[in-house]
Amino acid sequence: MAVSSKGVISVVTTRVLLAVFLLQSVCDFKLPTVQADLEVGYYENTGLCSGAEAVVAAVVSAAFDADATVTASLIRLQFHDCFVQGCDASIMENGTFTERTSPPDLTVRGYNVIDAAKAALEEFCPGSVSCADIITIAARDSIAILGGPTFPVLTGRLDGFPRGPDSPDPSDFLPGPNFTIPMATGAFAQKNLSQVDMVNLLGAHTVGVAQCRFFVDRLYNFLGTGRPDPDLDPTYGDYLRKICPDTTNSSDPSLLTNVALDFKSEFKWDLSYFTNVKQRRGLLRIDDELGTNTATSPHFTQIGSSNLLFNKEFIDSLTKMSQIGVITDPALGNIREVCEIAIAPETISMSFQLEEEVLEAHSAF
Repeated sequence: MAVSSKGVISVVTTRVLLAVFLLQSVCDFKLPTVQADLEVGYYENTGLCSGAEAVVAAVVSAAFDADATVTASLIRLQFHDCFVQGCDASIMENGTFTERTSPPDLTVRGYNVIDAAKAALEEFCPGSVSCADIITIAARDSIAILGGPTFPVLTGRLDGFPRGPDSPDPSDFLPGPNFTIPMATGAFAQKNLSQVDMVNLLGAHTVGVAQCRFFVDRLYNFLGTGRPDPDLDPTYGDYLRKICPDTTNSSDPSLLTNVALDFKSEFKWDLSYFTNVKQRRGLLRIDDELGTNTATSPHFTQIGSSNLLFNKEFIDSLTKMSQIGVITDPALGNIREVCEIAIAPETISMSFQLEEEVLEAHSAF
């Protein structure tokens, strides 16, 4: 079921008080190093939009009620936004040369939920809350809805200006499902995230799905051998082959079938992902390698043995990721009225100039 902005606004008010109560019960996690100008509770502290996070929580909750798969999508959306040119809502922009039209982002979902939250916030406090912050808050709330921890997030970001033909290509930054550990480690290092951060953040595969096309080679012709991936549990492989048939036709619709990243636990934030990987039931190649590669296996095993440790490690790494390339300088970013429409700085200047001219003309009468 689609989530419309108008439909969500009508249910936001009835959920805001409950969301405020839940947000006041945030777990006392100590955040890692914080970038200047970002702070926990920015909209409350500045008075720009008290209750902003509660509004987003209410929208995400309503979206989950309509479509239980959307929460994992919102977590992924934040990752895809931050990993290209920073956590600036550039992924939300629509049109030519945009990130969302790039191949790695074609399966990203959740834009409509961010749009709905933005529309709701424009009703409460126009022009105050950035789309970049909404993405961060929505991802946090999605984790909580799925049974994960509730934790404070940094806010105070601005949205990026419009992208152009020379803007970063998502394909150059986003790690793919068939990446090896060295390849993925390099991709994370580009964003000043360590291999430990990589292991922690990929723990988000405890929820969500992946399409058959991203792992079908493991089932039939791994690395051109004409055989299944030998690291894949045979029983699990048989299960997957019933869902994803062998095909050489790249347009075969079966390749778009979704399969749970965490076998039998795609809607629950828990440790079963780590257990499944250790039992050779990791869906993607990168999942499998996390549990077998000597560089990542020790930490993977460690965080997979404790909910408390996994949550702490994940929150630390997610907080680091959420500070990649953030914009807080008004000369470099702004707050969009509609998330998919990035505003060029000259457009804002022209708007202010026009307003001043109108006021001057009015005072002349």
